[in-house]
Amino acid sequence: MRQVVAERAGGPEVLRVVDVPVPEPRPGEVLIAAEAVGVNFADVWARLGVEGEPPYGPGIEVAGTVAAVGPDVTSPAVGDRVAATPYGTSAAYAELVRAPADLCFPLPAGMPATTGAALPLNYLTAYAAVEHAARPRAGERVLVHAAAGGVGLAAVQLARRHGVELYATASPGKHEVLRAEGVKHPLGYADWVAEVEQRSGDGVDVVVDGVGEDRFQRSLSVLRFGGRVVAYGYTAGVTSETDADRDLETTLSAGVPLYDLLSEARGIIGVHLAAPTATLHRWWDHLLELHAGGEIAPRVTTLALADAAEAHRRLHARENLGKLVLVP
Repeated sequence: MRQVVAERAGGPEVLRVVDVPVPEPRPGEVLIAAEAVGVNFADVWARLGVEGEPPYGPGIEVAGTVAAVGPDVTSPAVGDRVAATPYGTSAAYAELVRAPADLCFPLPAGMPATTGAALPLNYLTAYAAVEHAARPRAGERVLVHAAAGGVGLAAVQLARRHGVELYATASPGKHEVLRAEGVKHPLGYADWVAEVEQRSGDGVDVVVDGVGEDRFQRSLSVLRFGGRVVAYGYTAGVTSETDADRDLETTLSAGVPLYDLLSEARGIIGVHLAAPTATLHRWWDHLLELHAGGEIAPRVTTLALADAAEAHRRLHARENLGKLVLVP
């Protein structure tokens, strides 16, 4: 079968398609015939930091049909259509993908695989950030960073349900799309702090931030009393197409303004998808309800599996609008 691998740590050019043996599902796993594969910034981090013996197979998001199951798996079954997040197994840039059975999520009849591949990481992450952590209330001001990307656009769609006043950063060419998604205040990246202060007067209540400029301190600076930053990533740590900040713990913990946070009742909350699987499945069911009701809808751009390097280049350059999906 065909699979995309990184021959070594480096830029997008290290990705190439190779022929590899068909994998066998292990206990607790299924084998998925991939119809669509999600591209995520976590894949860029992984490519830049390849460890151990190469080649490394990137990819932690896939949608397709279960082709085989491990010896102890009763659900999902062969023939079921699923989306999955194979964090531990990776190697989802492939025609056949191993994935943990408990991280497989059912796809509704009629949902395209490209839509299914756009939901798990982006929309579950946005759900964790908006619905679980931020919990915005009607009338609050919410700022979403990188709002035209996969998670950002999902966060915008989830936040607008609550009757908030939406602010969002994105490159100027994407501002009309954001306005169409309900963003009242599209902002550029050049001086968004000043723009927020000018337009709001006293700041915002929530910042959904996967960028982390100045170790999230710029986002903290625009919070008004009682505000909260919800952090789900750190794309600012990728300094080039070939390098990234390796010492995340030291970088992100340095200079945290604890006194200012306490005195203004502000906070920073980190979210990720290591929630209990039962919780993830409950969030997934709600996302499917919202999708069926037209309240959320991913914007998807598809590329061929062989174009994985181009997908990484676009993602790092923030040229994508919504989700990038590879089709085997």
